[in-house]
Amino acid sequence: MDKISIPPEWVFSPQPMYIIGTKNEDGTPNFCIITWLGFSFDGGPHLMMTVGGTKLTKTNILREKKFSANMITEDNLWLADYFGNTNGEEGEKNAVPYSYKQGKLVDVPVLNECHWAYECEVTRVIELSGAHLFLAAIRNIQIDKKYADMDMKKIDLSSIQPVIYAPYNYFSIKEKLGEMGEWKRHL
Repeated sequence: MDKISIPPEWVFSPQPMYIIGTKNEDGTPNFCIITWLGFSFDGGPHLMMTVGGTKLTKTNILREKKFSANMITEDNLWLADYFGNTNGEEGEKNAVPYSYKQGKLVDVPVLNECHWAYECEVTRVIELSGAHLFLAAIRNIQIDKKYADMDMKKIDLSSIQPVIYAPYNYFSIKEKLGEMGEWKRHL
């Protein structure tokens, strides 16, 4: 296979997508999409997440030191797209219907529309150039009851149906599902 070199830009980052849930200062929920997210271990399972620029989500995490990470799947993609294409600093994101409850172990909003969610407490914050890297202990994982019999050591992604983000496009495990910004056509 012959290879060529390309500049290290956004093309290298196909990744899973999560709706991050935080609490605003007034206690209302705030949700946004973050894709710079992975998992690590630091005395227990941790989630690593980088949030760049100025976002209400980042402000809330720096203040509260906690958040939920709600996995985006094919059936909630367009709700996620809405959250990712609206600005929480302009007011509560409530133009489309959704519901949430507080986490079971961490006081964070968890979306009812998501089948898999992590409740996280930040253990370290690393300030980067124009971004913050959050290392957060996973304190609880909430999953849909329909996954109760799934072998958690061999998770069946085809039944969970996570969405993958590759800059400005959404994909399922098998096929492209749509493009960023199409939520109005689907919700």
